[in-house]
Amino acid sequence: FIGWQAGWWFTAQNATRQAEVTQNGYSNQHTLRDQISAKLSDVTSISVQIAQHPDQAPALKAQRAGIASIACADADQISGTPLPADQSQWVSANCANGSLSPSSPLYQNGS
Repeated sequence: FIGWQAGWWFTAQNATRQAEVTQNGYSNQHTLRDQISAKLSDVTSISVQIAQHPDQAPALKAQRAGIASIACADADQISGTPLPADQSQWVSANCANGSLSPSSPLYQNGS
């Protein structure tokens, strides 16, 4: 019985370790960094659209907040080499614990 329990424990530990290796692997980290760059570009683009089309501002602001939330979630998974300084500053100013911070100017209630 003890051997059976130990086997299950080792299996669970190995699965956890494999998930961490995958999460911290080069390919996953590279993909996250690419996604963050794309999302931050999208946030900037939508900010320009808001200025150009104030009549569409409510919908565009909600869309921008959703995209910024995804960027925050991705940034929270970055490990190893830090993000570039400009992206790191954006994350510090707008994100909290992997979510868009309520103190961010991009935050919308309900996002």
